[in-house]
Amino acid sequence: MSSACAHCGEPAAPELYVEQDAQRLPVCCPGCAGAMTLVHELGLDNYYRLRTGRARPHGGDEPGERERNLALFGMPELLAEHESVTPEGRRLTLSLSGLNCAACCWLIEKAAADIPGVVSVGTDLAAMELTLVYRRADAPAAVAERLDRLGYGVTLPGDPRGRALRRREQRRLLGRLALAGIGAMQAMMYSAALYIGAFDDGDQVYQWLFRLVGLLIATPVVFYAGWPFFQGAWRGLRAGSPGMDLPVALALSLAWGGSVVNMALGGEHVYFDSAAMFVFFLLLSRWLEQRQRHRVGAAWQQLKDALPLLVRRSTDGDEQWVTSRRVVAGDLLRLGQGEVLPVDAVVVEGQGQVEQAALTGEPLPCRRGPGDAVQAGGRLLEGTLLVRAAGPVGDSLVARIADQVARARSEPPPMVRDWRRVAPLFTVAVLALAALTFGLHWAAGPARAFEHALAVLVVTCPCALALAVPLSVSGGLGAALRHGVLVASPGQLLAVTGLRGVLFDKTGTLTSGHFRVIRHQPLGDGGHSEAVLLSIAAALERHHPHPLARAFDAYPDDPALADAEVLHQGAQGRRLGVLWRIGPDPFDDAGNAATRGATRLLLYENEQPRLRLWLSDEPRPEAAAVTRALGAQGWHLRLASGDGEGAVATLADTLGLDDWRARQTPEQKKAWLERLATEEGPQMMVGDGINDAPALLAASVSVATADASALARKAAGLYLLKPGLAPLAALPALARRVRRGIRQNLTWALAYNLTAVPLAVAGLVPPWAAALGMSASSLLVTVNASRIARWQSSSS
Repeated sequence: MSSACAHCGEPAAPELYVEQDAQRLPVCCPGCAGAMTLVHELGLDNYYRLRTGRARPHGGDEPGERERNLALFGMPELLAEHESVTPEGRRLTLSLSGLNCAACCWLIEKAAADIPGVVSVGTDLAAMELTLVYRRADAPAAVAERLDRLGYGVTLPGDPRGRALRRREQRRLLGRLALAGIGAMQAMMYSAALYIGAFDDGDQVYQWLFRLVGLLIATPVVFYAGWPFFQGAWRGLRAGSPGMDLPVALALSLAWGGSVVNMALGGEHVYFDSAAMFVFFLLLSRWLEQRQRHRVGAAWQQLKDALPLLVRRSTDGDEQWVTSRRVVAGDLLRLGQGEVLPVDAVVVEGQGQVEQAALTGEPLPCRRGPGDAVQAGGRLLEGTLLVRAAGPVGDSLVARIADQVARARSEPPPMVRDWRRVAPLFTVAVLALAALTFGLHWAAGPARAFEHALAVLVVTCPCALALAVPLSVSGGLGAALRHGVLVASPGQLLAVTGLRGVLFDKTGTLTSGHFRVIRHQPLGDGGHSEAVLLSIAAALERHHPHPLARAFDAYPDDPALADAEVLHQGAQGRRLGVLWRIGPDPFDDAGNAATRGATRLLLYENEQPRLRLWLSDEPRPEAAAVTRALGAQGWHLRLASGDGEGAVATLADTLGLDDWRARQTPEQKKAWLERLATEEGPQMMVGDGINDAPALLAASVSVATADASALARKAAGLYLLKPGLAPLAALPALARRVRRGIRQNLTWALAYNLTAVPLAVAGLVPPWAAALGMSASSLLVTVNASRIARWQSSSS
């Protein structure tokens, strides 16, 4: 009889040993020999005493594939996509495989923690993820190599191996659910005969046989299908923070163990059917909750996976394929029929139909030609386009969505955070209540007291309370995403219902932000032609980030102008030793009918006015409908802009806004919003520019438009995915629906516990009824939350 491998438990190979502490330990392959040697050299032999399962056998990957996978961790450009910068260092999340128990997590954390450059290591057994914080560039490669030597698989997020692992875990959960469902039905079928007293008049052999069959059916349901609850309970105990899995695991253990003891002692009470039903309904709730919780992330991952790894870059007429991550602002890219754009860009030449359903949800393609913007993720259905990249992959709208998704995942609503603090106390209270119930009914006999205590453990499972808020919020995030709003701060979505007013930015928010010069007038006697003055203005504004500056892109730059610099309002530079400046026109009179509502600029030569310009920017087509919809909520609508009085007043009058202020600096916008919040109540800020960021940060609810600046989108809690303001109109109704769902779920969960717990303590609820009631409570909460995810606005 061959011995077993001391590392993985597989049959050992003949004459293959590892020498340790004067012992010859059998192993099955060189991989396990290397892993055992490394564990011993690191002083981590406690791993073999802590683990509850076998290590992952080596040899699953071909040597070439293993080398390829490890080589990925030495490429900074690949790691950069999955990294974030923290005060402690760079933070990297990796996908793991081969973990079997908490001992594997212990071994990984201990083995990686002493690698030079590693600040901290954390593992998540349930998510099969490793979070690494490090300060040296070679640390990820060293960690990956060491984990591979230990026999664990490590991949970058999005790697096909990681996706295969997640699919396997999902199939495993579904398999556990199927086993629990079949087992619960079968166990109930046999228990029904016992409950109705079919064998009370005799046939004790059949009574015992039915109980034995119930044991055989319930055992795999409890200990295989219900294994995640035992794992969760153990992790909570080890961390010193018992969670809701603890009373579940205890109830399952007592139901199964108590039934076995009763059978052995010839007692009447068995609870195999209750345990099986308990596991089935809990797994069903967990499966539904998992699907809903991952919906927002899955929508993002689907879009992210659609981006191409390669793109054709055109340089002086020569085209070559390059990796998408090598694209920088200004690169010319050739897009052929059927190809997907990896970056945001502007069309330089060509015409084509571009479909962006993956990003905007709009099923119909849009025709794009020279001067039109196209976004990353857009697929060219017909034609050929030459586009100029607006920036690298990391600056695209897709990357912005990634940032917002990460924020949404990392920021639970206040009610969720409160529940996490209360959950351990709730769990301890449940255990104490079960013990009290056992003592109260001791006089009726140990079996009866045990039954009532078990019913209390089952009926008070906090699953419904724990799921009430997160599932409702998750459903709201999914519904918002379908309506074109990405929620980075769930708390801000819930705060929409308490708003008292909205403060809008003008340019690029209520207007399209596409300015054009509609009139220009020379001033003074500077001796310059209008063409020269326009070229000077164009050279000054060429690199200004404000949308006003784009009105001059069609004019040629004056080659003599140098040292142009962006000012707080406008720009300045020197031409042949003379200072030129462009900025707002301080004399903002009404003008004639043709230019009323236009933005006015002045071009100065040594602070002498030389050219007055009128720039026009039309309101967004949907702006009037959106402001009417928000005004119908009883909110006060206001406009704050850095433009002059004429343009701001005209737009406010056109849209029927309650109040407006012109020539506002970022600090003035913030101060006005804070004063409104003090006098009226919570305010919403809607903006798109860098100058809107202070007000966005100060607002109770902040919304950035789809083409917002990087600073504005980071300051905002809500982000519009589609161009325009139309998704704003659905926000109030969606926020009310989410809050109503939370109230319904919390009310039901609390009412159920307040009703069921006293009955269980009084001994009026048998364990099988407790399992059914608890499961029905959790399922009701889950189903009600899923209705939020399917919510449709009346305007859809």
